[in-house]
Amino acid sequence: MKNKLFQTIRRIFFSKKVGIFAICISIASFLWVINALNRTYTKTIAVPIKYINLPKNKVLSTELPKVIQADIKATGAKLLFIDFNTQNNEIVIDAGPSIRKNKNAQTIAINTALSIGNLSKLFNTEIELIKVKPDSIYFSFGKSFQKIVPVKPTLLIDFDPLYNYADKVKITPSFVTIYGDSVLIASIDSVSTEKIVLNNLNNTISQKAKINLPEEIAQRVGLSVSEVQLDVNVDKFTETQLEIPIETIGVPTNMQLKTFPDKTTITVTIGLKEFETLKASQFKAIIDYKNIQANKLKLPIEIKTTLDNVKITKVSPEKVEFLLKKL
Repeated sequence: MKNKLFQTIRRIFFSKKVGIFAICISIASFLWVINALNRTYTKTIAVPIKYINLPKNKVLSTELPKVIQADIKATGAKLLFIDFNTQNNEIVIDAGPSIRKNKNAQTIAINTALSIGNLSKLFNTEIELIKVKPDSIYFSFGKSFQKIVPVKPTLLIDFDPLYNYADKVKITPSFVTIYGDSVLIASIDSVSTEKIVLNNLNNTISQKAKINLPEEIAQRVGLSVSEVQLDVNVDKFTETQLEIPIETIGVPTNMQLKTFPDKTTITVTIGLKEFETLKASQFKAIIDYKNIQANKLKLPIEIKTTLDNVKITKVSPEKVEFLLKKL
């Protein structure tokens, strides 16, 4: 019974008439798609905007639009191409000429249609621009306050195993002036650079880095400079051991705290340039009285140093036995 049903279905689907019908449907669908792609349509597209040459010493009192809405006319094929490329293209609006021409004005209007130029050139395909929204972009400037803040580098460095920082990263300039309304700049304590990734670093480098402001305030805050120079000094490192006497702190005057042993050995890595001046006295091994707990037989050692470019890789022992007695 099942075999007969299967043979009947197979005979229907693989018959010449069904095959011819399927081919006709495919050809009709293909012709319909070709016809649809060749027809002319009107569509609204959103195109991202990038503003350049905004004044550094003025603050925008209103946020500028991030996109424009453009009504365009083109064939279906060209609109399909534009849909795939809208996010990869942006309109650049140069505010410099208008602001220089009206430098004392509080509000400046720039005609959007004139500023965006030829959309056909932007998208590399023939289209007709009908209208844009907004038709003008208004730059309204409020009273500007200023503040000097430090620059923080955003560095992700993977050093060669034998290398590390020779000293702190040098930033030039290390401070910048920001401009904005009083409430906004009062909330900003520092600015950061763009993220810079350096892999397998084994030599000193100098590199320019742009200052990055959060997107939500970028248009409303001006900067005295847009980029800084980062100098990363790198040195080859060596490993050595130092014996450090253990010190106790926080011990009441009527108590005496002794540790066993009374010294610890630390293993450090340090740059070759600083190795010759390295001394055990530049480190302290601290036992804090407040860490004493009931039923605890050992206390942890805390290592402190004023050196910036030294890495403590091992402390032996890390904990010591102790004797506490009243005086």
